[in-house]
Amino acid sequence: MSAQGVCVVGSFIGGDVAERETSSDDSVSVVVVDDARFTCEMIRRTLRSEGFHDVRVATTAAEALERLDERQADIVLADWLMPEMDGLALTQRIRDQDRAAERYTYVILLTAKEGVDSLTEAFDQGVDDFIGKGPDHQELVARINAAARIASLQNDLIQAKHHLLELNQQLNEGDSPQSVVGGLGNRNFVTQRLEALIRHVETRDGMGLCGLVRIPDIAGLRQSHGASAVEEVTEGVASRLADTVRPLDVIGRVAEDTFAVLMLHEGDERPHPNIFRRTHNALSLRPYRTTAGFVTVPCAIAITGFNTPWVNRPSAEQLLELTADELDDAYQAGRVIVQQWQQ
Repeated sequence: MSAQGVCVVGSFIGGDVAERETSSDDSVSVVVVDDARFTCEMIRRTLRSEGFHDVRVATTAAEALERLDERQADIVLADWLMPEMDGLALTQRIRDQDRAAERYTYVILLTAKEGVDSLTEAFDQGVDDFIGKGPDHQELVARINAAARIASLQNDLIQAKHHLLELNQQLNEGDSPQSVVGGLGNRNFVTQRLEALIRHVETRDGMGLCGLVRIPDIAGLRQSHGASAVEEVTEGVASRLADTVRPLDVIGRVAEDTFAVLMLHEGDERPHPNIFRRTHNALSLRPYRTTAGFVTVPCAIAITGFNTPWVNRPSAEQLLELTADELDDAYQAGRVIVQQWQQ
């Protein structure tokens, strides 16, 4: 952060205080959402005292979405339990806005909830962090400072990724019967990047992952809902993939109904399917908004891991074919299937 200043630190509301120096950035935009107006005002005053001058408040989730429609924010700090629309539903709406605007908003929920099940549910819905109700002044500022750094980094990576996709599109145009669709690389692009990942794994530590995501029965979807709905669903799958994988992972479209995800997995142990749970839930459990109404599409996901030592070095096409062979079983089972290259 750039701007330096002297602030007062104490309990969130009242208490002994002591002066200390901290850093904040008055360019960071924060939206605070709580149905208790007093809480909103106290948080706003706390953040302003720390140098965060762009702080807006809303007393309902609907009002917060209006604020974000007017002008995007870097951070949203919202109460989990609110009438009409709670913090989880608000987070989903924010993620939809992020996908449309091609940016990232860091979401922190204020909550008194405890337990692994509640927190796991929230993380699966796209929440980034939690802080207890009536947060300590010092903890609140530390979380906001960390959130500002992460939001800035995420948005920088998104911009860099868009730039790389534009360059890849220019390189891929005309060199394959399949064109680049929706800003994603085509099968030729995926094959080239997968070969590069194989070479990386061959010469360095780590494990490569070749994943495929298939939209089932796309012909039936077109017949029952129309061509526009198919296009909207495929665009939705691409957006949700980009939202749930890491910024530097590679996403491509290898067929009309199939997307590829390539990533480097730290360590040599085969990844557990649960690490893809957020992606699976985002693609298969949440309906897609289309001109024909909301459509739920239970996508199939299969992953093939590969690392050295191997008897026969895999090719990109072999990995894609091996992964594709598991998609039918993944769809029937309703879960992510993970296998290992062993040839």
